[in-house]
Amino acid sequence: MIVNAIEHADSRINQKILIGPNHINAYPGETIQFPCIVSKQPNAIVTWCWNDFCTLGKTQLLRHETTRNGLIHIYQYAAYPRFQLSINERLNHYNLSIVHVSHKDEGIFQCQVQRTMDAHEARSERVRLTLITPPNGQPTLLLPTMPLKQGQPANITCLSAPSKPASKLVLYKNELPITEEPLPRITYELDMQSKKNLTKLIYIIDDPDDTWDNTLIRCAQFYEYGNSPFRDAATKLKVYYKPKARIESQNRYPLTVNSTATFRCIVYGNPEPKFSWFANSMDLTSLTSSIISIPLSRQVHNHSIGCTATNSMGTTNTSIRLLIRYSPKFIVRPSKFVVLDFNNQQSSKSNPVILRCIVDSFPRSKISWYRYGEKLVEGSLFNLENITTREQQGLYSYQIETDGFQTITDDFIIYFKGKPLIYIQEFKHYRSSNTREFECQVYSSSPILKISWRINDQSIESTDKSLISTTCDDNSCKSKLLYNNRKILSSINNLNRLSCIAENEHGSEQSRLYQINSFEDSSTILIPVVCSIFLLIIILSIAALYCGCRAKQQRKRSSIKKLPIVYDAHYSINELIKDVGCLRTSDFHTCNDNDQLSLKIEQSKIEPTDRLLASLFNNSSSTKKLMDNLSNESSINSSGFHSKSTTTTFNNEYSPRLAEIADYTFSGI
Repeated sequence: MIVNAIEHADSRINQKILIGPNHINAYPGETIQFPCIVSKQPNAIVTWCWNDFCTLGKTQLLRHETTRNGLIHIYQYAAYPRFQLSINERLNHYNLSIVHVSHKDEGIFQCQVQRTMDAHEARSERVRLTLITPPNGQPTLLLPTMPLKQGQPANITCLSAPSKPASKLVLYKNELPITEEPLPRITYELDMQSKKNLTKLIYIIDDPDDTWDNTLIRCAQFYEYGNSPFRDAATKLKVYYKPKARIESQNRYPLTVNSTATFRCIVYGNPEPKFSWFANSMDLTSLTSSIISIPLSRQVHNHSIGCTATNSMGTTNTSIRLLIRYSPKFIVRPSKFVVLDFNNQQSSKSNPVILRCIVDSFPRSKISWYRYGEKLVEGSLFNLENITTREQQGLYSYQIETDGFQTITDDFIIYFKGKPLIYIQEFKHYRSSNTREFECQVYSSSPILKISWRINDQSIESTDKSLISTTCDDNSCKSKLLYNNRKILSSINNLNRLSCIAENEHGSEQSRLYQINSFEDSSTILIPVVCSIFLLIIILSIAALYCGCRAKQQRKRSSIKKLPIVYDAHYSINELIKDVGCLRTSDFHTCNDNDQLSLKIEQSKIEPTDRLLASLFNNSSSTKKLMDNLSNESSINSSGFHSKSTTTTFNNEYSPRLAEIADYTFSGI
């Protein structure tokens, strides 16, 4: 029997509430309806519950209504005549209507489908019927005791006026809604006296500070039904908080030495704070003014100055650091002369390992180390462990760069104990005169015994021709040579050698300058320059005259009409002789009218026959003989002279002659 009961229970179907009721806010006297559409068994019963009371009593049929969706039966509850049940059995509609609602009808309503032997029960959500009752007052702000104190949390509470449904509350800070965390907390309560709803807003200020002092707090009440007016309540907060302090600089940056800096201490708080100055943690109680002036120097760089503000809520300190620009100052400076000795094992252990260059400046300086202009390393330390050979000795330098200040550069010598180290150089400022100056710098850790000068392996002594001066200090000597190059140097030598020789207890060493060119006086250089310029002007003038004449001649030639010379086989030798004679005697009347032309024959274009004619013009004695020969030759060869004729046309002009271009000038036609 138990097994059969379990199997029968599992076979039940689930009935459903397809569309259930919703919350309703209604004005008194209105008619409202709660829908309930179900899916149920035919024998299932649908009932309504009111305030969890699910037996509303018997119903009686009021009327039938026919609609396009079917027949609707309207029933009335006998115990509650204003409660009506509308049933559409075809669509399974079981709607509850309340006619002329009043405050007595308020409560919780729910639609249920009772269970059967074959189906489970079904229930809708619990919904509320509320009659609209607008609030009749303004909200109330509940504040803690004023003033608020920093570090102590404070609650701000706002209560709405009683209404149905409850009103909406919004909290404002200086006319802006509070939307940041922590957000106000909203709760709803029932006013037991008026049986209406209350809205409670609670906002917690975790740590009141200066941002809350003198702040306007406003609680606004909104009611969304009817034409209820907007109402609010506002007040200002007072907060005691620790003082605030800051230092205002009235200076142009960057700060520099030998100037004055002015600062102002600005403090505020509630209650009003008192202030005092301090410098490097030392109180300056004697300074009562909020403005102070400080003379700036290297000694006060990186010092701090500040002010203190104090009231009943606490003390606040603020300070600034004085950063003053000043030029580099050496704390540790490298030696000008560094001696290394690797010959003796014991002394080599005492060789310096590093060189230090430490400077005090602001901003921080950049230190670089060089050898003959080539950067080796950066930093305040220069390692000497890598300098192990004599070839590495010589002139070194370090450079100190500080932003805003002039770069400092200085030289030092790294010297290997032994023979002298020599540098020779010439001073350029003497080159404009006959006197020249050379300097020989000699370095040695042991006393320098002798310094001498040689030119082309000849010793130079201090005479009227030259002047040698030598000065020495602990580790170096400087020898200067002044000489007249015309008296000492040969004017023919192109390769001259100037040597400086130094000697100490370890031996002698020399340094040479090659190809020392003798410089003449400025007057000897100026004369050839002036002559060259004058000659150049003459050449340019001649070239200009030539170009002008040539251009004029070309223009004249361009105005003369050019015709071609054309030779034809039909043009007999007799006619040529006649033309030549006419041109030679300048007798234009004996010439043919068509050939009264004077030829201008260019020498470069004369053919063999033309050269013969030219010689005829130049030698009058042979002219007659030549004409006779040509006449005889013409008579002998006239029968065979007529060969193939060549006709050439130039510029649309016909000429029965062999073309050869030459210049012609019309004359006396």
